[in-house]
Amino acid sequence: MPLKGALYGCGMISEFHLRGWNRIPEVEIVALGNRTLARAEARRAEFAPSARTYADLGALLASEQLDFIDILTTPELHFDHCRAAMAKGVHIVCQKPLCDSLERARELVALTRTYGKLFAVHENHRYRPWFQRVRPMFREKRIRFLRIEHLNATEPGEAYKNTAPTGVWLEYGSHLVDMMRALLGEPLRVHARMHRVNANVAGESLAHATFEYPDCTAVVEAGWKHSPITQSSVLIMAGDTEAWYEGTLTRGQTGRLRVSASTTLVCDEALSPYEEYVESFYLFEREFTDAMLGRGAISQTGDEHLKTLACTFAAYDSARTGEITEIP
Repeated sequence: MPLKGALYGCGMISEFHLRGWNRIPEVEIVALGNRTLARAEARRAEFAPSARTYADLGALLASEQLDFIDILTTPELHFDHCRAAMAKGVHIVCQKPLCDSLERARELVALTRTYGKLFAVHENHRYRPWFQRVRPMFREKRIRFLRIEHLNATEPGEAYKNTAPTGVWLEYGSHLVDMMRALLGEPLRVHARMHRVNANVAGESLAHATFEYPDCTAVVEAGWKHSPITQSSVLIMAGDTEAWYEGTLTRGQTGRLRVSASTTLVCDEALSPYEEYVESFYLFEREFTDAMLGRGAISQTGDEHLKTLACTFAAYDSARTGEITEIP
C-alpha cells in the first residue's frame, strides 16, 4: 500500500516536487490543491491524473486520508497552512523559506518539536549530486575560503516574489546560506549590503554577505538582475585542495566541476545544471519517504532550517544598520 500524499500550492516549483514524488514507488499523490483551481488541474493532467483537486486547503484536509502533505504556498502563508496540516496529524514537508520572519519560524518550529510526526523544510540545494560528491572531500580539511554566487539574469518568475517586501536574499540567498552551513557549520557574524538594481522587484534584488568563521571567510552573493548575463559559481579552498563549480545553480544547460589536490587536477567534468536540479528534489523526497517508512531520519528538520534563517535574517540586520552583526 503506497503512502498517500497531497501537494498544496501548484506554482512553478510544484513541477519539480511532483517529478520527484512520481519517481518514488512507495508514494502516490492522491490530491492537489491551489487557490486558483485551474493550476491544480493543470498539474493533475501533467503528473497525477488520478488525483482529486481542491481550491481550499481545509477542504482537501477534511476530505482526504493522507500520510503526508507537501506545502508549497508563499512564505507568509506557511505558518497557518502548517498548523492546519498538524491538526490533521500528517507528516509535513514545507517549502523554504519556512516563514517570512525569524520570530514566526521559531514559533512554528517550537510546535513541531512535540508534534509526533515528521516535519521537514524542503531545502534542496545541498542535495545536488555534485555538491554531495564534493562535500565529503572537505570533511577532514580546514576550509579557508568559500564563495557562493548566483546573480541571475532572469526575473524571479513568480509574481509574489516581485511584490514581497523581502527580495532575493530570503527567497534565494537562503539556499546559498544553507549550502555554506552544510560545508562550514555555524558562522560567528556577518556583514551584508543589499541594493535594488531591478526596478521590477520591490525588495532587494542584489545582496552581498560576508560571513566570519574562526578560520574561514565565506562570501555569499545573490541577485535578480535586469540583465542578459548570469554569473553563478561555487569556490571552495582548503590548503592544497580546491573545488570550483561553474554553471547556474538553478536550471541552466551547461556546468563544469573541477577539483584539484596538490596541484593536480583530479576532476574536470561537464554537468547538466538542469538534471542536477531535478535530481536534488528527488533525493530530498527519497530521504523523507525513507523516514516515513522507518528506514532513516530526515536531515532538513525545522530546527536545522532555523539555523539557516538565523544567518539569513542577521544579514538583513547588518544591511539595515551598516554594521557587523552577531549570528544569534
